[in-house]
Amino acid sequence: MKSKYTPLVKLKKKGLDRCESDLILANNAFLYASTALDSAYALLSTLSLPTNGSVNELIQAQAMIQAQHDEIQRCADALVYAQQQQLQMQHQFKSAMIEYEKFNYLEVQEAHEHLARMKKEEAKMLDEIGIMTYKREPL
Repeated sequence: MKSKYTPLVKLKKKGLDRCESDLILANNAFLYASTALDSAYALLSTLSLPTNGSVNELIQAQAMIQAQHDEIQRCADALVYAQQQQLQMQHQFKSAMIEYEKFNYLEVQEAHEHLARMKKEEAKMLDEIGIMTYKREPL
């Protein structure tokens, strides 16, 4: 049975599905940023300063370590941004879920009201039929 809320429920369901896919993407971005940060720390732990050699090798090693620190900072910033996006998407998903549930509830309530009206009309019709057959004279 279609009600006046059916198109709204469909629209809210589409919005909910879109928010859910956005939340999944945000969760994946957070996971990717976290993995990138872990791998950057792992790579930093493999780097070391040379104990002997030329000054150029020492400068080169320090530059590589500094570049890795910069990469770690970039990954940390990306992780913070991904976490903020994840929280924002969770909030949007909750809001979309509430809106969907609200209109879905209204649609169900309208269906219940329609069913109650139909039952009342059916009872009224059965009463009328009962009265008509009661008043009929036997042949």
